[in-house]
Amino acid sequence: MTSIYNKVHRLKQQPGWSWEHFQAEINSVDPDGIRLKLLQNYYRSPHKKPVPRVVQIIEFLHNECFPSPFPEQFDRLMYVYRELKTSERYLTKAKDLEYLQRHVEQLLAEIVETDYLGTACLQWLLGNIEFDHIATYANSGENAKAALAKQQAVKHYQKVIVALEQEYRFNPEAALNTIHLYRVQYNMVACYLNAIPDDAYISHDAETLQYVRDSNYLEHCKAAIVAEPFQWSIARNGLRFSALLEDEKEVRAFFDLLLAIHPNFVDLSYEPYNQLSISVMEDYKWALTHVLTPSYLTQLKNRLKREGRNKKQHEAD
Repeated sequence: MTSIYNKVHRLKQQPGWSWEHFQAEINSVDPDGIRLKLLQNYYRSPHKKPVPRVVQIIEFLHNECFPSPFPEQFDRLMYVYRELKTSERYLTKAKDLEYLQRHVEQLLAEIVETDYLGTACLQWLLGNIEFDHIATYANSGENAKAALAKQQAVKHYQKVIVALEQEYRFNPEAALNTIHLYRVQYNMVACYLNAIPDDAYISHDAETLQYVRDSNYLEHCKAAIVAEPFQWSIARNGLRFSALLEDEKEVRAFFDLLLAIHPNFVDLSYEPYNQLSISVMEDYKWALTHVLTPSYLTQLKNRLKREGRNKKQHEAD
């Protein structure tokens, strides 16, 4: 789920959305509004925990300004699946999930060939259903089932990309963007990650690392950041996989992207909201040992200080 930090940025970058306009939109939703200082704090701070009222207001505005691009009748099935999957009250959950999957497969068999968005939505849902089986099988030692679920999920996600590319081709004005493609591409990487049992290390899984190379995932990360320069979690994912691939050049590139998004990340103990710091995560270990050394970080901190002074001087002039 997209963070409130990202949603505030996405709303703010819309044409005409000055802080005054942003607050006017908020006031139209909730007369009590959100104080400007607090709103700007959410905009500037990936670590700030949002309060429930702010979450409700920002999510409402975000859904109004960025509605799902997929046909409503199919998009609702995504919601049905999420509710069914997370509910603890359904005695027939397994059967209902199986019925939903068969229903989606039937819809796909009947859908108009040129309904690319509908096809993408339904394939995405089937991908998610298979995706959610992968870790369960992997952690219970059912390796053959985990491998099959991974294969099926990746196949569905690949069909999503084909359908989205067709939609771009025939409808360049469609309400789609690079982030939609990135989400599918990340899901495919995550299929490989979830197939690794909890007691194993990603850094030891040659198949996953080879897939990251072959899929050009790091370039997809960069394209997504160009589209939305506030996406610190994508920059951190790029840094993570650069470290796992032991690629010094890419580690430096993604760490620079991370600092451009927010300078607090120069502190490896910095914790964004609901996330662990880079310093304590095993996947970054190679980067911490070989690239992000204390001396290199000191250089970066000095550079950030100079840039900060230059920025203040420029604003004063």
